[in-house]
Amino acid sequence: MHHLRWVLLAFLSAWGVTAGAQASIEVKQLTTRAGVTVRFLYAKADNPVASAVLFQGGPGNIGLFPNGSMLNEGFLASGAHRFTQNGISVVIPDVPSDRRNLDDFRQTAEHAQDNAALFEFLRQQSPLPIWAVGTSNGSLSAAAAATHLKGKGPAGLVLTSSVTKAGVSRAAHVVSLAPLAEVTLPVLLVHHKTDGCYVTPYDAMPALKAALSASPKVELISPEGGSSGGNPCHGGYHQFRGIETAVTKDIADWIKANSAAPVAR
Repeated sequence: MHHLRWVLLAFLSAWGVTAGAQASIEVKQLTTRAGVTVRFLYAKADNPVASAVLFQGGPGNIGLFPNGSMLNEGFLASGAHRFTQNGISVVIPDVPSDRRNLDDFRQTAEHAQDNAALFEFLRQQSPLPIWAVGTSNGSLSAAAAATHLKGKGPAGLVLTSSVTKAGVSRAAHVVSLAPLAEVTLPVLLVHHKTDGCYVTPYDAMPALKAALSASPKVELISPEGGSSGGNPCHGGYHQFRGIETAVTKDIADWIKANSAAPVAR
């Protein structure tokens, strides 16, 4: 992979994380392919125990501005503060500069190349294990990062509200478009028991677990409660509305418990 160039676009502010702790929040940009850049939010936890790349669902275009605001928020796109509170430094990417969205793209070699740059960026910051966390359509990005990048990719996966119903819409990025049987990492599935989105049924979880046949460990967390309001595929239980903090803590606790010891530089 060619030399990575990153440009600091804007330093936002230090956010309080725990008593006496702060997390730095920055917007950065990487050149990932010839003539292509990816803008992303980088949030560094105080005394982090792991890092993660957070892949938002939908079309993937969070609309990240240089000042850190974004057009399209969601469970992961707005999760920087929640993850850093739990000791996880995060990168939250927008779509690459040559695309308007990630339709028909999340499973491609080009997307993997873009994501390889994000993992390399995090490795330059810290030797801590790096996880790929996806929600809804973003679960395909996370799984594809593992299968495309192998040892240069994540140390483990967290797949939340994953799309499993194929043949419905081009806008539905089915996680099985990645060769799940090739995933050899620990995997956490997080799926609300009453997720109302028609392409993410909860009853598909046993089949998804079975598809991850080469993974050394696959576990399922099934949150309940929260708010059912809004579009069932863009809000409500699907996005863990009202229980975001608790679900994020569950994810962070699992990452901590299943992360290998960092390798000294």
